[in-house]
Amino acid sequence: MNQGWGWLVLSPVMIVVLAFFLVSQPASQGALTHVVTDKKVVAITFDDGPSPKYTPLILKTLSQYHAYGTFFVVGSEVKRFPGLVKDIARQGSAIADHGWSHLNLRRVGAQALWNDAAKTAQYVQSLGVPVVPFYRPPYGMVSTALLKTFGEHGYTVVLWSIDTRDWARPGIGSIINKVATQVKPGSIILLHDGGGNRSQTVAALNAILEQLTQMGYKMVTLPTLVKEHHNAPKAI
Repeated sequence: MNQGWGWLVLSPVMIVVLAFFLVSQPASQGALTHVVTDKKVVAITFDDGPSPKYTPLILKTLSQYHAYGTFFVVGSEVKRFPGLVKDIARQGSAIADHGWSHLNLRRVGAQALWNDAAKTAQYVQSLGVPVVPFYRPPYGMVSTALLKTFGEHGYTVVLWSIDTRDWARPGIGSIINKVATQVKPGSIILLHDGGGNRSQTVAALNAILEQLTQMGYKMVTLPTLVKEHHNAPKAI
């Protein structure tokens, strides 16, 4: 028996890769990745903030283009910089949930992620700032249990249709090009305002908004995108 199944011995790296696909890939089909619409509207989303260095610059740029974003905030960062979520709300952008401690689904499970997210929502609301019921799981990891757990609490789990990979600092041009070449009506665009050096994101955002405006797009919050264009989304 051992000889017959010897081919199943996996290296540690292979195990990690396999676990990631088993956890995150099939169930991602139940997460919101875009909205089906023929209208030129998109949602630009920002993860891992708020950041006292980058979030204000992003809000200023959004305002210049009469654009609005959705900020998936990390609760521990909100606690450090509580005034920034008020600035986000004041600008007209939406505040959504990215959890308190940026937990890894594979390590802690769906219920721990819900408890972590609930802590963030409660803290932001204690500041007198509304939180929209959208959750983006750290690392984009999704499972059936996660979707079920958050769905039972009235939350929509959100991924994206355009990953700019700005977190890797690929260059301003690369970030701009990802959006320009992949955008379509109903797109959900992934950017970051916290979690590291986001100077490339800030620099790219002005050109992204300029291009989208010239292409006839409106940049709206995720709740607005879903509310106004509520056809059932399909994973991309």
